Amino acid sequence: MRRLSWSLLLIFGLLACTDDKPADEAGTETTTAPTNVPGEGIAMNGSFEPPVAAEPSALVNTLTTDFWVWEYYVVDDKATRLANKGRWFKLAADGTYETGRWQEKTGYGSWRLLNQDGKQVLQFDNIDDRQDEQWEIQGINQENDTMTWAGVKDTKSEGAILKAISLLTRPTRQQFGVAE
Repeated sequence: MRRLSWSLLLIFGLLACTDDKPADEAGTETTTAPTNVPGEGIAMNGSFEPPVAAEPSALVNTLTTDFWVWEYYVVDDKATRLANKGRWFKLAADGTYETGRWQEKTGYGSWRLLNQDGKQVLQFDNIDDRQDEQWEIQGINQENDTMTWAGVKDTKSEGAILKAISLLTRPTRQQFGVAE
């Protein structure tokens, strides 16, 4: 994780040098992001890197279409499986994203699609640092509406595997047959 952090810091530092901003503003973190929907409390226990627009590709087009909802979350702990069902991500091509569970928005920040040793890795940097995470995209079906993600080694998502599905709206408990 330390090696990855230093590598990302170096990459972001190099990207900041190519910015049109003055040098003293180039690497600063921001907490500016989409506005909260009334009634949605978002913990602000940290910050996130400034968003960087994703390079256009078929995968980016797929990721930035609709909501990506965790239908199945596979880990040994049943409580963790249940707590992650219904989580969603809404990614934008400008490098920002929102996340939540069921109808509630729980965070926002910046995302990046990284190529690490030939693997496509989604990196989420949330305003709430407890929600920072990385996932390897292991597969996408032909219709581009279902994906399999695996937690990246040496991160808090390590060991987890999930099935994400594309929905037009935030998921509801009723859609997934989950009691209140």
